[in-house]
Amino acid sequence: MMQGHLNRPRLSQPKFAMDRKKMLMLQSVAVLLVIVAFMLLVYEYPLHKARQQQVGEQTEGQAQAQGTGVQMQSMQQIITWRTAPSCDHPKNNFVFIEVNRAGSTTIQCMLMRYAYNHHLHVILPRNGLELKWIKDSGAAFDDLPWADGGYNVIVHGMTYKWKVHDVMPQDTSYFSILRNPENHFKSMFHYYDVGKVLGITGKNQASKILKNPSALTDKKGGIGETQFVTSVRMSAQARDLGFGPGTDFDQPKSLEKFRNITRDFGMMVILEHLSESLVLLRRVMCWELRDILYLDKAVTTYSYKDIPMGSRQLSNLKMINKIDFQLYDFFNQTLWKTIKGLGPEFLEEVQYYREVNIEVAEYCRQIETEETIAKLSIPAGKWTTGFMVHQRTCEELKLQFEDWNTKFIMRRNAEIRGESENDVTDTEGTEGDLPPPPKVDNLPPPPIPKEKEDNLPPPPKVDTPPPPPLQEEKVDNIPSSPLPDGKKKGKKTDKKSQSSAKDILNEMNVPDELPSAPKQ
Repeated sequence: MMQGHLNRPRLSQPKFAMDRKKMLMLQSVAVLLVIVAFMLLVYEYPLHKARQQQVGEQTEGQAQAQGTGVQMQSMQQIITWRTAPSCDHPKNNFVFIEVNRAGSTTIQCMLMRYAYNHHLHVILPRNGLELKWIKDSGAAFDDLPWADGGYNVIVHGMTYKWKVHDVMPQDTSYFSILRNPENHFKSMFHYYDVGKVLGITGKNQASKILKNPSALTDKKGGIGETQFVTSVRMSAQARDLGFGPGTDFDQPKSLEKFRNITRDFGMMVILEHLSESLVLLRRVMCWELRDILYLDKAVTTYSYKDIPMGSRQLSNLKMINKIDFQLYDFFNQTLWKTIKGLGPEFLEEVQYYREVNIEVAEYCRQIETEETIAKLSIPAGKWTTGFMVHQRTCEELKLQFEDWNTKFIMRRNAEIRGESENDVTDTEGTEGDLPPPPKVDNLPPPPIPKEKEDNLPPPPKVDTPPPPPLQEEKVDNIPSSPLPDGKKKGKKTDKKSQSSAKDILNEMNVPDELPSAPKQ
């Protein structure tokens, strides 16, 4: 046992023992690392504070944007358009705000025909086809006053401003029209012939200019200070509704203007869904189906009209025309939210309306080629009282806006002179049994303005001779029956609207609380 203890091996020295030189080297490296860390801390601290401040500002901006979205969501729930619970009488005081290159001419002609046949007083400009607003506090319209100084209707071009309420009755209905901004851009591009001016060729000319958006936003560069560039940069559709240039809903002033629009306007016509919009307008205004018949006006075709833009070009257009996209998306959602609330019966009425409008359009085309043709009878039914369509009806449907303006000037002059309508050529309405014009009391004639509103020029005038007078027959008690099965096939109107209505409702799945307008 003692022997084993004596033979126990000795503990060896540490294999990796460090000498004094190595220890000093490690200490020096450690000190150096501490110094470098301190310097980095001193250098990075201000940058860190700046980053924190930037993140805070971004968070605050996002919160404001989310707050704007919540306010817009709340507004949309309030403004879901409502039809009248009962239609004891039609609404004959209304204002239509024209939006250039958005189908306004078709709607204006339809409204002028309604106003003329119901003997309503339309505010008429002294010169041209636009009402000229001025900035003086006491001025309103440069108009031709009627004998009693009262007004029922505004349909001529103007920018929407609050002053319009000063010259219209309190029960006036307000509405306008919007167009998909992509289609609107292409229409304006063609209207101003920009492709020819710039020498742009190819099938999709409008998209080519959007590859470089600075050409449209740079005031001194690009294609210069043209009417087209100015309109695009100022979001032309929003401008006609009273918004300032280069604004969006993230700005308080724009949001306040948006509140005014949603409060004042009973609805908004969407051009891409024209049939649905007009049937809803008929219900809101308590009008008859025959009041919303129309023939397309100022419809143009060009090679790139139906060619969609590329994703890059569309993104650039949304950046330039942000508020136009916001307005269109918002009111398009509101339209379909309203339609969904009205149930499947509404779409049945839309389909019936399309059939009647197609049949009337085909009948009017036949009149052009046949010397004698029987009158077209539209029977009374679920959505309309019976009425007759004949040559006089077609002539009125074909009249351009300039022609209606002339007819109203003739009627107005006859009233000022104290003459009866029978003493004036081409002033007799088509509805002999329509009610007399409503009287509006205590409205002083508006002052004459001094300045001209900067707006897009109207399309070229077409001088069409006024049609001869002809008395239209009204049929009220024709038995209800569907349209004849053997109708001749004519050119279908509003094709896109017809094919997409049910698809939109099936895919929409709108929740009880609508989301905020899509962010662009």
